[in-house]
Amino acid sequence: MRKQHRTSLVVAVCAAATASGGLLTPAHATTTATQRDGPDIAELSGEEIAEKAAAELNSADSVRLRMKAPDLRLDLTLDEKANCSGKMTTPGSGSVRLIKHGDTVWLKPDAAFWKAQLGPEQGAAAAEKFQGRYIKGSAKDDDLGGKGLATACDLDAFRAASGVRDTPGPRWKRGRESSVDGHRSVPVTRAQDKARVTMHVSTEGKPYPLRLERKAGSKHDRIDLGRFNRPVSRSTPPKDRTVTVDQLRRHLRDSGQGEPPSESV
Repeated sequence: MRKQHRTSLVVAVCAAATASGGLLTPAHATTTATQRDGPDIAELSGEEIAEKAAAELNSADSVRLRMKAPDLRLDLTLDEKANCSGKMTTPGSGSVRLIKHGDTVWLKPDAAFWKAQLGPEQGAAAAEKFQGRYIKGSAKDDDLGGKGLATACDLDAFRAASGVRDTPGPRWKRGRESSVDGHRSVPVTRAQDKARVTMHVSTEGKPYPLRLERKAGSKHDRIDLGRFNRPVSRSTPPKDRTVTVDQLRRHLRDSGQGEPPSESV
């Protein structure tokens, strides 16, 4: 019997944002595009900076998310049409590359993932048979993520989970200017739900939120954001590197493994 190991991608992305304590909740949830114009960010308060950053995320067509947590590494570019491309890694359980365009999804697990799902022997056999290949199927297929996958790839869903549309929380306090991956930024911080949440906002060009952090005791979660408004790649795997989910199911039945491991990793 195959091992049950399911870490939903939608849980990974949306729960991470939710766990951040509504990091992007602005001072006033009704921020509009016209309110983003005004004084240089260096002259603004923490509340005003947070409000502008939330407005930029609300208006973005696409964004790249890179999440770092003790039990998850995520690198995903997603847009408002629920298209996405990226990779998720769970320490000790392998990684999966993901491409979703419209109603079609391609997933490429690595050998460690197969072994974590099927056990050492059967997992090694599956890894060898499907080495370098993507599993292709309908995004509505529960074995390929179903509704959870569609939500995980939806930028609008991420914004909702981030708290952009929530009611105001504790006030944001501005910190000293610093940098994120070489980009000048200013942090704004507040305490919420027994945690310290910080949003690093760009001071160069538009005030995009570049990094979201949540610290609670020894736990430290981080999401980096970038490549705002750059389209999700339209590239898809060639046929010679693709197998259908039905082919995968047949292989697993023939090898006595039953249904495929949940690709809603």
